[in-house]
Amino acid sequence: MKMRLALAALLLTSTSAFAADLAPQAVEPAAPVVAPVYNWTGFYAGVDLGADIVQSKVGPNKFNGAGFLAGGHLGYNAQFDGNIVVGLETDMMYSSFSKKKTVVEGGTSYRDKLQNQWQGSTRARVGYAFDNILPYITGGVAYGGVKSSLETLGSKSETRVGWTAGLGVEYAIDPNWIVRGEARYVDLGDKNVTIAGDRRKVKFDSTDLTLGVSYKF
Repeated sequence: MKMRLALAALLLTSTSAFAADLAPQAVEPAAPVVAPVYNWTGFYAGVDLGADIVQSKVGPNKFNGAGFLAGGHLGYNAQFDGNIVVGLETDMMYSSFSKKKTVVEGGTSYRDKLQNQWQGSTRARVGYAFDNILPYITGGVAYGGVKSSLETLGSKSETRVGWTAGLGVEYAIDPNWIVRGEARYVDLGDKNVTIAGDRRKVKFDSTDLTLGVSYKF
């Protein structure tokens, strides 16, 4: 009899333990996954390709057209609370713009030529970051090489200083690589130029449209 009671007690205990093992266990909630927010602070450098759409004059004659731009840029951004990004950037680009035109002055026919040999700028930038997307405005000092020529008579090359302003947007692909698109107006002013005794006013303006890739250090 005692043996039967002991066996029954052992079976009851084993069944209770097995049932306890099968009961659902409390599961701790998983910690939420928070995606990292991109930080724009730091130095960067990159390359640019694009076009300059030129609206210029030599005397009363318009020299409008387009050229190819290629060069590079270097800058620094600082991101503040509220997602405001402030930066300083400088760039230098080759320009292929060249325009010829035949003009008649005082009964004499001249073959005029206007070239933009290079462009550069030093600019402030202010933007608002939407995580890894940064729309911005930019403006500052522009400079460039402008060459005007009178065929067979001579030419005049000069470095001009003016101003530039525009806007753009950047997209950070990962913590280091950034792509951008930018549009800027460039005004290198108007200046009197004398070639072979012929004095005329040369005015140079352009709208620069560029795409770029930067590496953030």
